[in-house]
Amino acid sequence: MLYNANKTQQVAHLEIPSLHSKNVLLLNAQGDVLYEKNADMIIYPASLTKIMTAIVAIEMTEDLQVQTIVEPQTITKFTAQNASMAGFRAGDFVTVEDLLYGTLLASGADATATLAEAIVGGEDAFVTFMNNKAHELGMKDTHFVNASGLHHEAHQSSVRDISKLLRYAMENPTFYEIFTSKSYTTYVPTKLTIANSLYTKIAGVEGTIVGGKAGYTPEAGLCLASLIEKEGQQFLLITANAKGHTWIPMHIEDALTVSNIL
Repeated sequence: MLYNANKTQQVAHLEIPSLHSKNVLLLNAQGDVLYEKNADMIIYPASLTKIMTAIVAIEMTEDLQVQTIVEPQTITKFTAQNASMAGFRAGDFVTVEDLLYGTLLASGADATATLAEAIVGGEDAFVTFMNNKAHELGMKDTHFVNASGLHHEAHQSSVRDISKLLRYAMENPTFYEIFTSKSYTTYVPTKLTIANSLYTKIAGVEGTIVGGKAGYTPEAGLCLASLIEKEGQQFLLITANAKGHTWIPMHIEDALTVSNIL
């Protein structure tokens, strides 16, 4: 569906006064910009970083069923930093697929670190591949320092860059399947169900937002890269820098607001 000028103007006009996020970019399925606000401003991407972590891991792995182990020091390190965790335990044997779901659905730093270790032997080396991919995709405002999105002054991006990344990643069938999943259950060796918290924080999300990756740090604010479906059409909405905390889902409210006016 192609949007005429009047429709585009209407979307932009209706969004401006009502969104909590300081940085916004809305695209249709063809990549046309329907609305933007501070889309090129440098932001801290927080866990939106994990979109890059996941797509790089997918592209560097021939067999997603390859197993690796969750190292005790990984759990200790990220628990001490109060990072979000997928729920894996020290000594668990997990597949790359398990870790990808832990990365995108649960936003687990335990998952991202274990992926990096399994694929290239450590996070520093893995981040090099992340930055190389960013350069390849023309993400001129982006520089990654880690695979999890934990705050670092030099770990930066923009919502326009994140949109380039997400459009690219969603072309990969494995990424798309994980990104649009509501939950995933693994046995590592005990049962672990990983749920996408996007669908538990606020009513009305399921059926409207068909996929999403949220992020938060105090410095980044609330961030969300979401795939919205309305009347059979798909849209990408990238938002960042909304005030609040993870239990006050202003970023998800913004996505529902946009959906209501599309």
